[in-house]
Amino acid sequence: MVPEPSFDTWPVIFLIAAVQGYFIALILWRWKSGNRRANRLLAVLLLLFALTMSEYVLYWTNYIFQYMHLANLSAQFPYLFGPLVWLYLRSIYTQEPLRFRDAWHLAPFILATVLYSPWHLLDAEHKREVTLTQHNFPVSMLVLRILLWTRVAHLLGYAVWNFIYIRRQPQVGATTRWAMSLNLFYSGFVLAYTSYFVLIRFPFFNTSWDYHISATMTAFIYLIAYAGYTQRAVFDGYHWSEPNAPVKYRNSGLTPEASRSLLQNLTSLMVQEKYFQDPEISLEKLATALHAGKHHVSQVINEHLGASFFEYVNQLRVEEAKRLLGETSRSDLHVIEVAYAVGFNNKVSFYAAFKRSTGMTPTEYRRSHGKSDGGEAQPGAV
Repeated sequence: MVPEPSFDTWPVIFLIAAVQGYFIALILWRWKSGNRRANRLLAVLLLLFALTMSEYVLYWTNYIFQYMHLANLSAQFPYLFGPLVWLYLRSIYTQEPLRFRDAWHLAPFILATVLYSPWHLLDAEHKREVTLTQHNFPVSMLVLRILLWTRVAHLLGYAVWNFIYIRRQPQVGATTRWAMSLNLFYSGFVLAYTSYFVLIRFPFFNTSWDYHISATMTAFIYLIAYAGYTQRAVFDGYHWSEPNAPVKYRNSGLTPEASRSLLQNLTSLMVQEKYFQDPEISLEKLATALHAGKHHVSQVINEHLGASFFEYVNQLRVEEAKRLLGETSRSDLHVIEVAYAVGFNNKVSFYAAFKRSTGMTPTEYRRSHGKSDGGEAQPGAV
C-alpha cells in the first residue's frame, strides 16, 4: 500500500533551501561579469545539490510514489561533486580553460550510471513495487555496495586533494579564505554522507537521521548565498585579470591581492632572511622557495619594484655591501670578502654593480663612509 503524502518541519526547511539553491544557481549561471566559467561550475554544483535535496524531500513526504521516475535520480551525483569543486578552484586560481582531457573526471559518474541503468530503465509501476519491497532491486547487491563505497572514496579523495591544491597556491587573503571555506563546507557534506552509511549499520541508528546530509547541503547553499552578498568577488567569479596591468602580464592570472601577498612574502624572504646572499640564486630557485610560479615572481618584481630579477638581486646585494663597508675597516673585512658575503661570486661583477648603483668603487665608498684602520687603501685594493 502506498503511504499517504505528508509534510513536517524538516522537509519544509530543506525544500525551501532547495528552491533557494535553484535560484542562486540561476543567478550564477547568468552572471555576466567576472569569471563566467567559475560561476557556471559553481552553478552546476548548486543545481545538483538542490536536485538531491528535492529528491530527499519527495522521499520524506512520500510524494516520491507519485513521481517514481525521480526516485534515485541523484544516486550517482556524488561522483560529480568533487570534480566540480576541484575545477572551480582551478578556475579561480589559474583561469585555466576546460579542456577535453578534463572529461576524464566524468568517467566514474558515467560508469556508475551505466551499472545503475537497470533501475532507470524500469517503468514507474515496477519502480513503485521495488520501493515498497514487493520486488528485488534490479541491480545486484554486490554492484550496489561497490557503487556506494567507491562514491564515498571518490568524495573523500577529492576533499583531501582540494585542500592540498589550495595549500600549494599563493596565500592571498580573501581568495584563500574563500577557497578554504568552500572546501570545508564541501568536506562537511562528505563527512555527513560517509557517516550515514557507516552508522546505518548499527542498531541504534535511526534512518530518519539522514536529515544531517541535507543539513550540510543546506549550509553549503547558504554559504554561497551569504558569501555572494558580502563578497562581490564570489559572484564575480574571482576574475583575476588586472585591467591596468602591462600587456605582457594581462593574462597572468595574478590578482592585485595575490600580487601584494606575493610581494610581502618576497620581501620577507629577500630582505629579512637575506636570501639574496645565496651565490647560486636564480629566478627558478626563488620561485620554488616562495611556492609560486617563476612568471608570477618575475611579474611582481617588475611591477612593484620596477626592476628585473637580477637588477633586484644586485640592488639588495649592493645595499648590504654598503652596510658592511660602512661598519667595518679593511683590516676587519676585505672588499672581496664583502663581495662574497653579500652573494657575488667574483670581484668584477661586484665592482660593476656597486659603481653603477653608487657612482663609487667599494674602496672609495669605504674610505668616505667606513671605519679607519690607520692606513689609506688604494682604489681597487682588496
